[in-house]
Amino acid sequence: MLEGDKSMEENGVRDGMTLRVIPATDAGHTSLTPQEIRKKRIMHDYQEMMNIRGDIIQWRVLKGEPPYVEKYEVTVFVRSIINDSPLYRDSHTVKVTLPSNYPNAAPDIVMISKPIVFHPNWWPNGKWCFGEWTISEGLGHHIVRMVRTMQYDLDITNERSPANSEANDWYMRNRNRALFPCDKQSLPDPTHKKFRIQAPKKKKFEIKQSQ
Repeated sequence: MLEGDKSMEENGVRDGMTLRVIPATDAGHTSLTPQEIRKKRIMHDYQEMMNIRGDIIQWRVLKGEPPYVEKYEVTVFVRSIINDSPLYRDSHTVKVTLPSNYPNAAPDIVMISKPIVFHPNWWPNGKWCFGEWTISEGLGHHIVRMVRTMQYDLDITNERSPANSEANDWYMRNRNRALFPCDKQSLPDPTHKKFRIQAPKKKKFEIKQSQ
């Protein structure tokens, strides 16, 4: 077998010799099965979910054993709108299910709290209309994006493809009334673990007068 960091001559290859190319799978390196890929991804997602867990986003496991969790109940503590008065609510619970073909297919997110958040990108039956699913988007990032819709973040609210036409019409009529966003809390970063910064202790010293 050739060593990649050496030249052909250093590997003992001479003119006239025949080289045989062996695929990686034949060389002892097996590719992951779809089930193994899913398991590895779910484990990574669990770490993101741990990173976003805190005062704003809380959750409990509904199915699976950590770190291989396939279903979560997520409660979000942000101020959102639930009708066109507008009436506000400060907590919202959703069920998050990772389907059998995840991550090729998106997580299924359905709101348990009633009434449903009154938003252009939430279906009246409680399902979140997430737009396009990108396989590289981790579950923690996906959840944070969902919470931004609850906050009526203007950068993410999609009025061009509404799931709730009534909420969309109301939003378009009122988008210039300074109602949005209805919650301005900073959301956690799924890529960083929470940690506490401890201020360094001040050193005590004396200033001695030179003789």
